[in-house]
Amino acid sequence: MMKPCRMHNGRVLKPKHTISDKKSFPFKSISHTNMKKIILLLVVFSSALLHSQEKNFIDKPYLEVQGKADTLVTPNRIYIDVLISEKDTKGKKSVEELESEMLSKLKSLGIDTEKNVTMQDMMSNYKKFFLKQTDIQKAKSYSILVYDAKSTAKVFIGLEEVGISNVRIDKLEHSEESKLQLLMNTKAMENAKANAVSFTKPLGQNIGKALFVSQNKNVAYRGNANQIRIRGQAPQELAFKTKAIEYNENIEFEKITISSEVITRFSLE
Repeated sequence: MMKPCRMHNGRVLKPKHTISDKKSFPFKSISHTNMKKIILLLVVFSSALLHSQEKNFIDKPYLEVQGKADTLVTPNRIYIDVLISEKDTKGKKSVEELESEMLSKLKSLGIDTEKNVTMQDMMSNYKKFFLKQTDIQKAKSYSILVYDAKSTAKVFIGLEEVGISNVRIDKLEHSEESKLQLLMNTKAMENAKANAVSFTKPLGQNIGKALFVSQNKNVAYRGNANQIRIRGQAPQELAFKTKAIEYNENIEFEKITISSEVITRFSLE
């Protein structure tokens, strides 16, 4: 509550500020200012600490080496995209008829149509087959999963026999890819350590703990998904007319390369 004004020699004297007068005691502004100072001090301190740690790291003798590891695996999950469209038969067969013939042919080839054949969303897949949106209503898209190159060739040839020509390989995978990648990471680190020892042993020195580790590359290279290889021959495009390879036991896909590359710094002792 404000104190009343007093008169002194004809002048009005204003009362002294009280604790309740917010203008006289700017607690909020002082708190905000202090907070800015605290934040600034923390930033400066953190920068100094990081610089000190970096300097300490640089001051330590260390050896930087590279480690690599890779392996080759044969794809055992092959995804085949199939488009059935009335355009394939120039309107002589409906999509439903083509679908029925496709499923019958796949069953005759030993494909589990309940488990390994799934319908795809045409709205998201029509561009892959260079279709116009106006043709979507007269077409269906499927994904077929097979497990080797021989089965893949049989699917391509079998679908051609029932008049389905829009067939392509979508992707190649290996069922143990994740585990193999972790194994390659381990082997790459082991390779880095072996490289470090090969440098330090002639000098009569030993390596200590790893001070720094960086993964430079982590790659699964799949090659050309639409090529098969007959052992001893050049790779060839997987096409319907390659019926000569239908029952060839030696056909295979180009292997998937799974690799890892690391950069490591070991302290010197």
